[in-house]
Amino acid sequence: MRFLLLTVLAVAIALGLGTASAVRMLERFEGADALIVGPWHADRTTGSPDADPYAKARLARSGNLTLGLGEGVAFQARVDTQNRELRRECAYRLEGAYPPARVWTLAAFDPAGRLIGGDDGRPRHLVSLNLMRADDNSALISVGREARPGNWLANSGTGPFVLALTFYDTPISTDSGAAPVAMPLIVRTGCLTDG
Repeated sequence: MRFLLLTVLAVAIALGLGTASAVRMLERFEGADALIVGPWHADRTTGSPDADPYAKARLARSGNLTLGLGEGVAFQARVDTQNRELRRECAYRLEGAYPPARVWTLAAFDPAGRLIGGDDGRPRHLVSLNLMRADDNSALISVGREARPGNWLANSGTGPFVLALTFYDTPISTDSGAAPVAMPLIVRTGCLTDG
């Protein structure tokens, strides 16, 4: 009887620790082919047969569709350029260079992966083809609750959020796209509360 009890206890501990370590890896591991530029993170092999097992498991768990190798690449940012968590109570400005792409989109998601809408409840996103640009072809983008002149991405509610910047038909989505990538800075411009 004691042997059976010890065996069940050992199996329970092994399953618990194994599950906990797998969940931690799914949440923390960037991927074997992670591309990190400032606060922006992407895995160029996600969605391809060459993706690492953790990337495949994350994709299966979230149920999100992803771009195949050569179609594009999706970057995510959970922190600003100063490494502070992105908060919906704050306003941000995206400034600087963007990598070459036929088209790109910018959207805000909650940590669970649901698209965040404006105060009217409609989802919001920006498409590069519709942006107002300066003479040097740069595009400043404001992200926050209150409407701003120019390019503005509505972001309502409270709590953390994730910015997703997806580039379609871009050289960085292929195996040959290993050259340095220029990504915009995420600058916090103010908050409704201190934080």
